[in-house]
Amino acid sequence: MSELRFDGRVALITGAGGSIGRAHAMLLAARGAKIVVNDYNITVAGEPGKPGANPGEKVAAELCAMGADAIFNGDSVADPEGAGRMVQAALDKFGRLDIVVNNAAIAVCNFVHEEPGPLYERNMKILLEGSMFVVRAAWEQMKKQQFGRILNTSSGSIFGFNQPDGNWWGSYVIAKSAVVAYTRQLGGYGEQFGIKANAILPLAYSRQNWDLLKGTPEGDFMEKYTPPEKVATASGYLLHDECPISGAAFSVSGGRIARIVYAEPLGYHHPQLTPEDVRDNWAQVMGQVGSDFRLSEFFEVPSLWQESALMRAAGVGKD
Repeated sequence: MSELRFDGRVALITGAGGSIGRAHAMLLAARGAKIVVNDYNITVAGEPGKPGANPGEKVAAELCAMGADAIFNGDSVADPEGAGRMVQAALDKFGRLDIVVNNAAIAVCNFVHEEPGPLYERNMKILLEGSMFVVRAAWEQMKKQQFGRILNTSSGSIFGFNQPDGNWWGSYVIAKSAVVAYTRQLGGYGEQFGIKANAILPLAYSRQNWDLLKGTPEGDFMEKYTPPEKVATASGYLLHDECPISGAAFSVSGGRIARIVYAEPLGYHHPQLTPEDVRDNWAQVMGQVGSDFRLSEFFEVPSLWQESALMRAAGVGKD
């Protein structure tokens, strides 16, 4: 079985100063890619990091020490001009940019019933707009090359995330959910230019959750079985020339990767639908879901066109 290599490819990885970002950089460099290591040196709360050397500089030095070709960039993804500079750094040094891994993140927010709260803008700027700024800066180069691979980092929290005190997180989850929608649109549009974009929803023991999980049973489990390196190995194929899919989202954790889909049952239709009809046919509306959450007779909805097709199949438009 041939090894998937990235020789000749140039990758920009944001938030690559540690944990998942560093793991992406190490994997791609070990397989031949040239790396732009970006890190703005902030804490998980989005505050300035420790004074001294930026952790991204250390990672770039590690890569060079192992024989890889790597440079460091310290700009913020939340600054559109900074996004432009990190892309330009790749072009100035390597002459091209093939891969963007949008990994930069924070992990702090207000509760959902408080939104938009004091931390709302910080989450949107870094988690959502940051990915957009970097992609926008790289897009024309990838289009010119007729090749690009984009990996946007969402989060497993979008399935629903609440704290032990019962409160549910707000803007972090909202922004990460929007990353998936953004990736679906970006992936669909980019394919005509040879650009593929996919999203990952990682669950890993990383600097984003060390303080929250350290010493807990869940933290012990994640530290043992879900290190950052397993996110990178699960994601590597999505960045390769051979990857056939675009606009998709994947759960990646602990050596597992699985596609996430939007799906729905055929549902219930009546040309003069009433609230009572919905009540009386609720089981058909909800679809068949087993006690183990296994779905039966659900249909994937990869685009709005399939949604329209399902509506017709259910009887909409038939007199």
